[in-house]
Order: sequence, then C-alpha cells, then structure tokens
Amino acid sequence: MTMIDKFRSRRDAARRARAIERALRSANSPAVRDEILTIAQRYYG
Repeated sequence: MTMIDKFRSRRDAARRARAIERALRSANSPAVRDEILTIAQRYYG
C-alpha cells in the first residue's frame, strides 16, 4: 500500500466515522440508533 493509499484510507475512515456520529446525533429513536450501529459494525466490526 502506497503512502497516498494509506492517507486516503485514513481520510475515508474519518469521514465515515463523522457521518456515523452525525447520524447517531440526529436519530429520533433508539431503534434507529440500533440500526445505524448495526450498519456501522459492517465497516468497523
């Protein structure tokens, strides 16, 4: 993996993490939060 690929991978992971945090903050119910966390585990699990 080249240095640029590592940078892009880290940037994409950070972007994904921010999007997940944003979605969790805006979720209206615990069920929606559970769904978001389940989907997030596919990336980080």
